[in-house]
Amino acid sequence: MLEQILYRLKTATFWRLIWFSVILSELLTAIIVLPMSILFRDGIAADYLITGSVAAFFVSLIVAFILVLLIKELRKDEKILNEQNQRIYELSIHDYLTEVFNCRYFYERLEEEIKRAVRNKTSVSLIMLDIDYFKQYNDIHGHQAGDRVLRDIALFLKQNVREHDVIARYGGEEVSLILPETGKRVAADLAERLRIAVSNQPFPFVETQPDGKLTISLGIAAFPDDAQSVNEFVKVADCALYKAKGNGKDKVVIAGE
Repeated sequence: MLEQILYRLKTATFWRLIWFSVILSELLTAIIVLPMSILFRDGIAADYLITGSVAAFFVSLIVAFILVLLIKELRKDEKILNEQNQRIYELSIHDYLTEVFNCRYFYERLEEEIKRAVRNKTSVSLIMLDIDYFKQYNDIHGHQAGDRVLRDIALFLKQNVREHDVIARYGGEEVSLILPETGKRVAADLAERLRIAVSNQPFPFVETQPDGKLTISLGIAAFPDDAQSVNEFVKVADCALYKAKGNGKDKVVIAGE
């Protein structure tokens, strides 16, 4: 009961808090004055009773007003705390370098999307993407140049997928894309467009890469066609990716084809 009252006070508007302070002051006045009216019944004491009533009202009004200010301050502190907690949560689910989601969030979200696909009887596709010859690029140009490429590719992906698609850095130079309510064929078309577009991007030092361009390999799988669990889903898409890399890189491979 007390928790409900405190919650209503914390979420109340300013004018409701003012009304609450007035009502509370009246209640406190009654608590103070009522014993006085019982103890003092003669006419002389009545003057003191009136004076005491007025004094009690103003004192209780001040107390109630202070309580309202404390409640407002509590609401402000709670808002700041909620904002800080939200910032901490956002940091915990994002990759610090690329600012896309991290591997932990990837698995959480993939599990959610699989459950949603089961409920709605739809498909969800997964694209695993890897930058070709990235170790060679790092060895020649340094990790700072490699980090810039990772950031640029992450930004490029953000600009070329749907808002509700999930981009996550799976590890190293490997990136994953979760495509909710998307069949394997649509995912394959997107992967091919991304592959071509990335190879045409003017990344730094691309002239030192094979064929003078930076390329990516992509593997695709779909639920429920290719897997029935999160781990199996990732494994199938990863196998398709490594098949693409093993077949010469700069390719899209679809699981089961």
